[in-house]
Amino acid sequence: MTSTPWVVADIGGTNARFACVDPENFALSELQRYRCADFATLEDLVRTYLAVAALPRPSALCLAVPGVVERDEVNLPNGNWTFSQNLLRRALNLNLTFINDFTAQLYATFTLQESELTWLGPARPTGKLVRAALGPGTGLGVKALTPNGGLVTSEGGHFAYAPLDAHEMELLRVLWRRFARVSVERVASGPGLSLLYWANSVLHGEEAELPPEAVSTGALAGDALCQRAVMDFINIIGSTAGDLALVLGALDGMYLMGDLLRSLAPLFDAATLRARFNDKGRYRGFCSGVPLALVQAENTGLRGCAELLRRALAA
Repeated sequence: MTSTPWVVADIGGTNARFACVDPENFALSELQRYRCADFATLEDLVRTYLAVAALPRPSALCLAVPGVVERDEVNLPNGNWTFSQNLLRRALNLNLTFINDFTAQLYATFTLQESELTWLGPARPTGKLVRAALGPGTGLGVKALTPNGGLVTSEGGHFAYAPLDAHEMELLRVLWRRFARVSVERVASGPGLSLLYWANSVLHGEEAELPPEAVSTGALAGDALCQRAVMDFINIIGSTAGDLALVLGALDGMYLMGDLLRSLAPLFDAATLRARFNDKGRYRGFCSGVPLALVQAENTGLRGCAELLRRALAA
């Protein structure tokens, strides 16, 4: 690496990933992963990585965070940090850019190879229309970009969940025991997979709870309640992605992102997910023509940060 490297970071609700980027070929190196709960502040986390990577002063730093970045003060709703962007810039004395974590995921779609995508249906992007990304993790990330690269800011994971059949209506009745308002993020996320397992167990008269990883493992092992929870989860993801394609006008593609969906891929039928995506009544034809892809790539948040820096620093 002959140029001073950039540093990129994908800060999730649970984990944070960091990497160095070569500005000449955009290759990632010095990858590190941290638990966010192990650090009192975001500044502590950044300084720890810079020390480990022996980078006292990178030429640019891009942090993708799971919160609203259009204001100076950032509150991470699924974490414990609140910070001022300007104060952190001054404290670190770096060329520091903040973006929403799902903005990074969306920018990563411009770097993907065909081998990193599983297309669900025949439609493909043209590059001339709005594209969007959705992904469940600690929360539910949603973002869209216009054809000229303009960001459609949204917190689309927080609109209300709407059941589509009698079983989902019964799930919602159970979920109301815990939440006065059930947002899509409550059920279409890692914690949501656990909630769906709990709600199904209540409906079966055997109330129980499991963490998301145990639900996935149980489904693979043939546990009926775990399999039902995964099926409900995928159905909700499909319906939500279709709803958001309508809301955002995402005719150039809806990209389903993240480690959780990739890990669940062996457990669900892609045709069922696509059918739920398309099932929009009078707008079935609209959604049927939207490209829908399951992204198989790793480190997409880091790649998206690198892509944003590439564009910004080349301008």
